[in-house]
Amino acid sequence: MDGTPIEIPRKISQSHALAADTGFKTLPGTESPSTPIEVGERRSTAGSLALAPVIEIDKLYSAPRELQSRLVAALGLLADSINFLALARLATQKGRALEADRYAQRFEATLPALFRCRKIGDGYAVVINALHFSSINKHGQPLSLEQLTTVWRVLKELRNKPFVEFEQALEYVEELEACGLQVDPPIVSELLEELEHEQ
Repeated sequence: MDGTPIEIPRKISQSHALAADTGFKTLPGTESPSTPIEVGERRSTAGSLALAPVIEIDKLYSAPRELQSRLVAALGLLADSINFLALARLATQKGRALEADRYAQRFEATLPALFRCRKIGDGYAVVINALHFSSINKHGQPLSLEQLTTVWRVLKELRNKPFVEFEQALEYVEELEACGLQVDPPIVSELLEELEHEQ
């Protein structure tokens, strides 16, 4: 042996190779993870687009202390209402009119409690008032599949955004009217009908 040192070739990782090509060092947190992350895992790697934890709607909104109890109650009641309407829709699609009506009545039974939470905001109150009066104006008649679907969708939107703006709430009310629900108080509805007959 002539005493000349022999260089042993080393395998360069892809991230280091890229760094060598560009002349920049690899920043901490930008290296490829050493172990693959499964899709179902709830882990996050800095600098990557890994799955983030899902935040519950109940924990997403913060409210003043005096409104917290009303907000929690409203979110729970809205969840119950959405579930009753979903079951009513399913029963209607299967031609089970009595079952659908029973679930619709259970939804209507939540409206007084939802109304008591109206101090959450003006937009919330407008939507709940409209649903309350539409229920009264039905005079016990069952909701059609279109009406069940519209109310179900509006309540899902309301639960996702309980502090809905007033203008958006009015759009929801217009959707309720468009499917044939009368959202005005009974006395106002009667006055409007009289004016229409006079014309």
